[in-house]
Amino acid sequence: MIMDVTVFVCSLNVAFAQKITGTVLDEEQKTLPGITCVLLSETDSTQISGTITGPDGKFELPAPKGKEYVLQLSYIGYESMKKVCRTGNVGNIILKESVQQLKEVLVTPQTLKTFGNKDQILLTESAKKIGNNAFDAIESLPQFKKNIGSDDLLTADNKSILVLIDGIRSTSRDLLVLKANDIKNITFYSNPPARYAHENIGAVIDVITKRRSDRQYRVSLNTKNGVTTGYGTNVLSLSYRDSLNMVSATYFIDYRDLNKNLMNNNYEYNDSKNTYKGLSGSYVGQYHIGQFIYQRNQGKNLWNIKTNIIKSPSTQKYMQEIIGQDKETIEDGTNSRKLKSNYTAYSADLYYTHTFTDKRSLSLNAVNTYYTSSSDNNLYGNGANYSFENHIDNNSYSIIGEALYCDKIYKGDFNVGAYYQYKNLNQTYNSLDKSSLNTQKEYVYTDYSNTLGKISYNAGIGFENNRYKTVTDRIYNYFIFRPSLALNMEYNKHSSMRLTASVKSALPSVGDLTNSKVTIDEHYYSQGNTELKPNYYYDTDLSYQYTSPDGTWYVNPSLSYTYSPHKNVPVLHMDGDDVIQCLTKVDDVQELCGGLSISYKPIKWMTIKPYYNYIYSWFNTPNQSIYHGQHNAGIELQFLPGEWQIMWYGNFPTTSVNGDIFDKNGFQMLTSVLWKHKSISLGAELIYNEKPDKVYSKINGFSFYEETRWNNFRNLVDIKFTYYFVKGKSRNRQRKLISNSDNDSGLTKYNTAK
Repeated sequence: MIMDVTVFVCSLNVAFAQKITGTVLDEEQKTLPGITCVLLSETDSTQISGTITGPDGKFELPAPKGKEYVLQLSYIGYESMKKVCRTGNVGNIILKESVQQLKEVLVTPQTLKTFGNKDQILLTESAKKIGNNAFDAIESLPQFKKNIGSDDLLTADNKSILVLIDGIRSTSRDLLVLKANDIKNITFYSNPPARYAHENIGAVIDVITKRRSDRQYRVSLNTKNGVTTGYGTNVLSLSYRDSLNMVSATYFIDYRDLNKNLMNNNYEYNDSKNTYKGLSGSYVGQYHIGQFIYQRNQGKNLWNIKTNIIKSPSTQKYMQEIIGQDKETIEDGTNSRKLKSNYTAYSADLYYTHTFTDKRSLSLNAVNTYYTSSSDNNLYGNGANYSFENHIDNNSYSIIGEALYCDKIYKGDFNVGAYYQYKNLNQTYNSLDKSSLNTQKEYVYTDYSNTLGKISYNAGIGFENNRYKTVTDRIYNYFIFRPSLALNMEYNKHSSMRLTASVKSALPSVGDLTNSKVTIDEHYYSQGNTELKPNYYYDTDLSYQYTSPDGTWYVNPSLSYTYSPHKNVPVLHMDGDDVIQCLTKVDDVQELCGGLSISYKPIKWMTIKPYYNYIYSWFNTPNQSIYHGQHNAGIELQFLPGEWQIMWYGNFPTTSVNGDIFDKNGFQMLTSVLWKHKSISLGAELIYNEKPDKVYSKINGFSFYEETRWNNFRNLVDIKFTYYFVKGKSRNRQRKLISNSDNDSGLTKYNTAK
């Protein structure tokens, strides 16, 4: 009997030892990972086996020999396909992009598509309806949230995001010119890949747009303007595309004209105290961007030229009532503060890619940027015997070059690249003191992605060198080895766990490397530090994702630990009767973070998105030992009845620490009502920020607080309007693989009006 069973089992194993293999490609001959492959009986349609394609688009299905089967392929956003086949290699199978509307039950977040250090996200139908642009749609996803104060896109656990659109380096505001329906899918890197790992960013998203047309004309207008005060964000974009060319021009303006600011300051020295009670002040500022892009896509070659002009003039001024207790220098009266800053940037971005085969490509990128910037910081005591003036003029030039080679080796993705940046700054301080410095960075990197059963991984290695020539003509070189590893276990289509570990870097801005001063009070200054070194830190993150089969729940708990052997943080230094605040190296900075983000959809037209993060930091500055716990919590509510949308965002108070400086933000709330019909949307927002922002610190011999009350934002109302016009049919198009920019104007946050 035992022998009969053994023979039967062996026969069964031999019967199923045969396989059906193949590769799934899209219409651009690019491999498609994550495609669901199901093998059905040709006679009664019962399921024989199933799998999903790997990163190389390949699949392998066991099947008994000698029969015909039906191979069924399906993926969200593509037309399903059925193919009759026998055991063996069926070759390449092409899936066409679906032209029909995706059904709600088929779209993420019901199904997770995770691989190594990235997720592939497809917008749900409800997400496409939210807001009036791609930013609103992406922000509504459970992985992301909006910073109410800056309108930037963040991850649910508060990481900054580098935004790419079709591989082109962009910003959150560039998503305003896209419709949600323009998005094909989103690649979300929870841990930046090697090519971006040398930048101080938390995550990366690459927004892949749908195919463009043989001849398409497009106009998009997105506006948001205040009713109760001067406040607005507006963007206009025009573009033309045909089978070979793409031309686009975009103009963006963000402006503020606020006149009810109150600044309350208190500075306590060893034997004196200066207190300033805020009177009405003002802030006037604009941020302009003019952008032009030309792209030519011919055969295996892609050329892209992008030019930018950025200008940002700002003036911050306010009066204060002086309550002076140091009678020798300060008398009761009024105090006048004025900070005026401006910078202009011109950049040219040149890009080229040659595709050898569908598996191999070489990309080259060069970016030239020229900055001019200035800052005038004035402090006067009306009736008092002091006045301070600080004038800074900067000129800087940078060039960035990068090369990237991509290949598919052993069924995995292989990348190797080299990056170089040179930046020079010339500064004049108070029209007399002139200084010059330059920085260089060389970065060589490689990474490889593949799968081992249910585990997918991305392993990277980087070698980075930073060279500084300081204002004192001293030269320093800082070299570091930069490994990274991401492991992803996809348990099923609805849950996965990811572990990432990497060495990252954060470089000081060129403005922080100067020795110029900014006057804050009569004995309190901010100053640069010519001896700053790069920050290097070790980061480990463990996260879990779960989405229920019906899409009702999305749950993402995470735990991370960061260790910085040396970190540049603001530290207060006593210098006789004066106090100097400057970035200073401190050792052994550690941070432990736990977070939980949830998306709950109790009914089809309602979503609840709460989040909570707790960060515990501990380190020693020259003045004190810091042990600080930060609570960061908030909630977003989405209501989508018909063509109407009602959104509510609330961020609860939180206090962060950076060196000796604590920063407390009050409660922030935003309510939005929007009506959306076809290509037009119209709505209104209410921004509420009752509690003031407060910066404070206390050390032996000195303490201060600076409290800013933005009364214009207590009940700010704005009107939003969006219009899109598109004419044309679809066509395939390549995208950029690397993208760079220089965002360092030479000014610091202490000498920039805000």
